[in-house]
Amino acid sequence: MAFHSVIYSSSLAIGSVLVQVTNVGDPIIATTGKGFIVPPTLSQLAMVAGVGTNLTRAQLTSGSIRKMFPWDFDRMNVGTAIESPARFSDFTMAPFQLTPYEELDAFAVQSNAAAQQGSVFVTLCDGPMRPLLAPAQTVHATSSTTLVANAWTACTMVLDNGLDGGTYAIVGASAFSAGAQFFRLAPRGGPVNRPGGFATQARDGLVPAGQRYGGWGQWMQFQNLQPPQVEFFSASADTSEEVYFDLVKVG
Repeated sequence: MAFHSVIYSSSLAIGSVLVQVTNVGDPIIATTGKGFIVPPTLSQLAMVAGVGTNLTRAQLTSGSIRKMFPWDFDRMNVGTAIESPARFSDFTMAPFQLTPYEELDAFAVQSNAAAQQGSVFVTLCDGPMRPLLAPAQTVHATSSTTLVANAWTACTMVLDNGLDGGTYAIVGASAFSAGAQFFRLAPRGGPVNRPGGFATQARDGLVPAGQRYGGWGQWMQFQNLQPPQVEFFSASADTSEEVYFDLVKVG
């Protein structure tokens, strides 16, 4: 099982008409126009979420989706932070099959009197994200990187404590910063997919249950001296980031 998270984000004008949201550049999944090209290795739709101060709805469309009709989503995170609990459409156990190499586009509507930033978070996968039943321990890591607002920013995380030598599987994670909305993991070597989830701006923010302790299966593996970088997508230029990794030692 593998999954990869991408984001569309741009300034949206007021109105009741859907406005196309622009893709945020991704080093793994190719873009075309304002959309992403569905890769053959990650051609299933696992989850969708929107966030914006006055965001009211979002929509995805592609050739395969339009065989029925454009796909509307109403579970929006209204504000500049992901709500607690996170609002999202969850297809992780029964993902929707897209057509490889087609363009996947996102649209949204916001109701403010002036333009506002709106973002749509999409996770693609290669099959059902089945739970991994294994005892996991959590380790804390920090970074002091200055984030770029409304873009992915890579952060090198420093673990509070060194790990026992060997290979570890990440089976869940949570991320925190003052303006964080989403995050994803960027491995150092090995598989290139960048699995991600919902970030919080408050210590008591509640992420989806599946995001922790094996609920979405194994995210990736790493050697004890090479933990992955973490890419943050934030509404502001934060300078302090924290991540909790749920780990299972596998070798």
